[in-house]
Amino acid sequence: MLHTFHNPLVALHEITLALLNEQSSEKLLDAILSQAVEFTKADSGSIALLNENRKYLEIMSAHGFGQEIKDSVKLKLGEGVTGRCILTGKTRNVGDTTSDPHYVEVRGDIRSELAVPLKVGSKSFGVISVDSSKTNAFTKEDEEYLELLASYAAQILTNQQALSSLKHRTHILEILIEMGMILGKSAVLEDLFQQFIQVLQEKVGLSRAAVYLYDEVSNELTVSGSLNFSSEEKQKSRFQPGEGITGTVFKEKRMISIRDIASDTAYLNKSGKNLEDSSVISFFAAPIILDEVVQGVFSMEIPYTSGTYFEDYTYLVQILSSLLSQAIRIRNLIESRTSEVQSENINLRRQLQKNFTFENIVGASDGMTSLFEKMRMAADSASSILLIGESGTGKELIATALHQNSIRRDSAMVKINCAAIPADLLESELFGYVKGAFTGANDDRKGKVLQAHKGTLFLDEIGEMDYRLQSKLLRILQEKEFSPLGSNKVYHVDVRIIAATNANLEKMIAEKQFREDLFYRLNVVRLDIPPLRERRADLPMLTQYLIDKIAKANQKRIKGISPQAFAKLESYDFPGNVRELENILERAIVLSYKPWLDVDDIELPGSIPRSIPEIKEPPEEKPVKTEAITQISEPGAFEFKDWLKDKIKSSAEGEIRHEVISLVEKEMISMILQNNLFNKTKTARQLGVNRLTLDRKIEEYKIIEDMNRF
Repeated sequence: MLHTFHNPLVALHEITLALLNEQSSEKLLDAILSQAVEFTKADSGSIALLNENRKYLEIMSAHGFGQEIKDSVKLKLGEGVTGRCILTGKTRNVGDTTSDPHYVEVRGDIRSELAVPLKVGSKSFGVISVDSSKTNAFTKEDEEYLELLASYAAQILTNQQALSSLKHRTHILEILIEMGMILGKSAVLEDLFQQFIQVLQEKVGLSRAAVYLYDEVSNELTVSGSLNFSSEEKQKSRFQPGEGITGTVFKEKRMISIRDIASDTAYLNKSGKNLEDSSVISFFAAPIILDEVVQGVFSMEIPYTSGTYFEDYTYLVQILSSLLSQAIRIRNLIESRTSEVQSENINLRRQLQKNFTFENIVGASDGMTSLFEKMRMAADSASSILLIGESGTGKELIATALHQNSIRRDSAMVKINCAAIPADLLESELFGYVKGAFTGANDDRKGKVLQAHKGTLFLDEIGEMDYRLQSKLLRILQEKEFSPLGSNKVYHVDVRIIAATNANLEKMIAEKQFREDLFYRLNVVRLDIPPLRERRADLPMLTQYLIDKIAKANQKRIKGISPQAFAKLESYDFPGNVRELENILERAIVLSYKPWLDVDDIELPGSIPRSIPEIKEPPEEKPVKTEAITQISEPGAFEFKDWLKDKIKSSAEGEIRHEVISLVEKEMISMILQNNLFNKTKTARQLGVNRLTLDRKIEEYKIIEDMNRF
């Protein structure tokens, strides 16, 4: 509460302290006017400020006037005592209003009026005026006091406006920071738009807002996210490029701001909102531009408060439209990446289906043909499958082929080796556990069974599963349900089980090492995989398939295997089956530098092989071995005389001697050079020629170039 002081300086000091403590502009103006009226002993008074266009004065605070006068009186510059005061920038003290030509009657009993300009420097922005029903009511002292009060008040008002503007812009920056944090939270544009608009409603008090995206098909901007738009209003609010403010913003790629939508004819109001009898509403619209292409428009409506706030919101909307464009970019990148991943997944699935078709499992023997027929019939069934076969026969490969050719191919195939995990850990691995189930269980963990829901669970080495654990597996097969370790919650699963073993399960049942009921549940469809020694007819194609596969993986140019080397393979029983054959060939390919695997490349384990069939050597042509002419014939049966006869028929007259000698000499040099690991000195000595002659022959026959093509 301010006190009245007879000393004007003391009173002014008191007023200044009070004004500095006021935070509200309205209360600040009321406090200034109250002191002016009290000090001058006026009957009434007012503080009027120039509007933003600086065309007329609006009464912001009044004392002794009714609300009707406060709302209705708007004085133009130069109109009335107050209007003259701000126009001239000088104090006006009218002792008798009846004799002043500029006086505009506001109330009939006013006879004296004192008006003092509010200004900073030479720029006036308002007027403090006091009125009295007495003539000559205001003294020189009153003038001086009001001028001092106006000077202090102008500074304080200006500082407060600057502080208010600074706070508002800080608030805008905080909003932008929050918007930036929202940006990466959702890839769904509609959700992101709604989060943006929700924050704006909470922080700045939006009336309405909308995000329009352009639809090329309909050539329209349609609402993708909104605030305070009904479904009907969304349907109505469609704009073609160039139509209304929204369409113009889109077409011309520029920001448009409107202080009062009710007074602007460009605002089409398509939604049918009632614009009468409401406060002044400002409208802001900015284009959403991505890589110089307009994607849409962001617009918002908000009650008008001041020119400064209006400028701040213009800035805010421009920044928000830029953020929204980045949101669209992120969405596009995610969609693009998702599309790529989906395409990759489709290609991978196709490749898997191609790689794991039954035709791509190498085998043409009677045993494999019978197996393929059973696999085709069993693949799409829901029944469990038991794969019986020795180690290395390809049980996992066959299980994968069964899954990839079943109706469950689009769901997961989960594999687990029962022999590779201790019994206690196998239980938690299969069925999962909840937090606190045992020491070290710090979080819930989903087991393999649940991961395989709607898909296939492959249990390799099922014969090694703990006897107690077999009962839990039986529950899944019978009831299609299980509970994780440490939990009473029952999960229902739809999972197909393919089990594999190299053990004699019937013997294990007799020895009480395997549950009989589990065996019968697993043994619905039984597939016996023949060992490699029982399918020797498949060995040639299987060998060539593995050579091509291993050579490609190791970037080696190995074409095949010589007859002697293959005969060595045929002499072996392969107790490790296909896996052992693959290991033998891989070792040979990695350590070989020749285009064909030779007998010396094949290293078999220490078991005694069967006798190697005799390989026919070319008669009487001991200097030229059949396998040396690698570019004349593939490894296999070769008759030099037959080749020579063909060469004589195809050669021109006088050319036969030179062609044959050249070919034989080239192949002889090539073979000896490779056998000597490209040591030219040693090769020249073995051939009985000098080093220069050898270099000339290598260059003449392009031997090194031809080798690099293998």
